[in-house]
Amino acid sequence: MTMQSASYVRGQVRIIEAIAATIIVLILAALLPPMIFNSPTTTLRSQVQTNTEWYAYDVLLTAIGNPQFTYYVQHGNWSAVQSLLNTIVGPQYDWYIAVVPYRDIVVLTSIVNRGNYVLVPLSIIPSVYYVPPLGMPIFMTSTSASMLSLNIYTINSLLGGSYSINTSVPLSNVAFIQCKNPLNTNITQCIESNNVRMLNWWLEYFDPRTGVAVVWLNATGNVYMLVSNGSTPYNVLSNSSCQYPYCYPIGGVSNIMYSSFNAPPYNNEPQFINYYTQQSLSQCYSISNGMYSGSNYLVKIKTSGGTASGQSLNAPTTASCTLPVSISSNVGGINAYLIGQLMTPIPGTNFTLGFKNIKAELWICFVNDTCKSYTGSLAGATFPINIGNIYVNETYKSTYENLTLSVIGSNVIYKVSSKLYNGYHYGYYYLYLLTLSLSFNPAMCGLNVSASIYNLVTMDSNSTPYGSPYFYNLTKYNGLNCTQLTLNLTSMALSNPSITSISLVIVPGNLLIQQNTPQNPNNCYGVCYVYNATTIVYDLWVTQTPTTSYYMPITTSYNFELLNRYNVVPQQYRERFFLSGFAPTASAYAIIQLPNGTYYLVYLGLMSVAGG
Repeated sequence: MTMQSASYVRGQVRIIEAIAATIIVLILAALLPPMIFNSPTTTLRSQVQTNTEWYAYDVLLTAIGNPQFTYYVQHGNWSAVQSLLNTIVGPQYDWYIAVVPYRDIVVLTSIVNRGNYVLVPLSIIPSVYYVPPLGMPIFMTSTSASMLSLNIYTINSLLGGSYSINTSVPLSNVAFIQCKNPLNTNITQCIESNNVRMLNWWLEYFDPRTGVAVVWLNATGNVYMLVSNGSTPYNVLSNSSCQYPYCYPIGGVSNIMYSSFNAPPYNNEPQFINYYTQQSLSQCYSISNGMYSGSNYLVKIKTSGGTASGQSLNAPTTASCTLPVSISSNVGGINAYLIGQLMTPIPGTNFTLGFKNIKAELWICFVNDTCKSYTGSLAGATFPINIGNIYVNETYKSTYENLTLSVIGSNVIYKVSSKLYNGYHYGYYYLYLLTLSLSFNPAMCGLNVSASIYNLVTMDSNSTPYGSPYFYNLTKYNGLNCTQLTLNLTSMALSNPSITSISLVIVPGNLLIQQNTPQNPNNCYGVCYVYNATTIVYDLWVTQTPTTSYYMPITTSYNFELLNRYNVVPQQYRERFFLSGFAPTASAYAIIQLPNGTYYLVYLGLMSVAGG
C-alpha cells in the first residue's frame, strides 16, 4: 500500500509543528524579553487607538497573513514587501523589517557531542494533581510511558554539521537513553560510569509533510535523544553501532509505518504500552469469525450481509474479538488506540472499539511491594465500583460516517454522535487513528470520557462529544463522596505505616473490537450487498494516560546586531524613511515557514514620527 499519511495533533508541547505551504504564526510576545530595544509602551496615536505593541503585532500578522508575503520572501521580491508594509503601516510610523533564517538565531543548548553521535536533551514532565486538604500528590499521567510529538525537520535544522535524523527511513538512526537515576542530568558521567540505560521506544508515525514524528518512550524525566552520524543508532552500552535500524528490538516502528513508508519491518511490539500482537489475537483468527492475520497488519476483518437471494456469502454478519487488558498502573486513566483502514464499506456497517466491564478500584500498596484491591463499603460507595461498558463506534452511511460514543452502565445510558467531516465535505475516513480515552477527574469526583478520530490522509479530525468530554459522575451514579474518601484514605494511611500508596484506578475487564453488517433482505428485489465490508487494523494498543508534556532547552537570540547581520532583506528595503538613529517604540515577532519548508523569524519595529 502506498499512501500519504499524517501524524496527529494531541494537545501537547511541541517545538514547532508546521504544515508545508502554510504559514504558521507563533506569537512570541510572552516569551520575548525586551532584548532588542528598551522602548516605552506608552499609548501613542495610530490607525487603531490601542497599545502600540499590539498595533505592531496587528501590522505584522496582517502582513504575513497575506498569501503573497511568503511568495515575496521565497523569491526575494523585497520591493513588493516594502510596498506591502507601506500600505499596512500608518503614515505616522517609520518601520524596520528583518527576515532572518531561523536556524541562524536559534541555539539548541546543552546538546552533547560524543563524536559518533550527539545527544539532544528532553525533559518529560508527568502531570500531577494535589489532593486537598493535605495536598497529597497523585500522578495523573504515566511516569513510565510518554508520547512525544517531535518535529524532526526543526530538530535537524538545529543540529547542523554531520548529524541529521534520517527521514527517508524515518528515525532509523535514533535511540533514546537515560541515566539510571532519571533525575540525573549529567549524562556524560552516566555514560562513562556505565550508569545509563537504553530506553525502549516505538515510532508510531512520521508525517513527511509536516516533519512530525509521534514517539512512545518507556520513561519520563530527563531523557536524551541520541542521533547517530551513521545509518543505525549507537549503542552506548556496547560502545558500538547497533546492528539494526532503531537498535531493534530496543526500538522499533509500527505496522502502519512499515506498510505506508516502506520502513524496515522492525515492529518491536512494545509491551510497556500493552501492544497487541498476532499471538494476542490468535484465538480470533478464523474464516467463520471473519478475521484474518497478515504480514504487515494485525488483522483484516470481513463481514457481509450473510446471504443474498438465499445463497450464503463468504463472510459472517459479525466479526468480534475480546482481548485482555493488562495495565499495571492506570491511576490517571486509560486509553485505547487503533490505527485502521477502511477498504470497502457497506452502508449500515458498524466498527466498534471499546472497554467492557469497567470498574473503579481502590488499590492499596505496601512496603513489601504487594498491592491488593479493597473490597467493601467506603465513602458512600461499594468497592469495586461497577461502571459498565464504554464504546466508540464508526457507523458507515451511504456517503459518510458517524462517530458515536456510548456509555452503558447499570445507572446510565449515554450516546452522542457526530458526522465526520472529510476535507471539504462529509465522507469516509479511509486511513485513521481511533482513540478512546477514560481519565479520572478528581476535582469533580468522576471520569472524563471521550473518543476521537484522526484522518491520516487529509489531516481532518473529529471528537465526540464535541468540545468537551462526557463526564461520568461517580457521586451521582455510584454514591461516592470523594471528599469523604480522601479523609478516609488519609486516616487509613496514617494508621498503617506499611502502606505506601492508595490509588483509585480504572480497571477494564476486556477490550473489544467488533464489526457487524446488517443482514440482507430475504430477496434482493430491493438492495443486497454481495461483497464484504472490509477493515484492516494495523496497530492496536492500550496504555495508561501517557505523559505528553516535555520541553527542549532551545534559546533564541534576539540581539539586534545578530538580527541585522543575518537579515536577508537588502539594506534599501529594510526601512520606510531611513531616519538616522532608528529607535522603535514597539516591536513584534513571528515565525513563518515557506513552501520549501524553511523557517524564518520576521521582526517588525515601529518608530513614531511627526509628534506620534
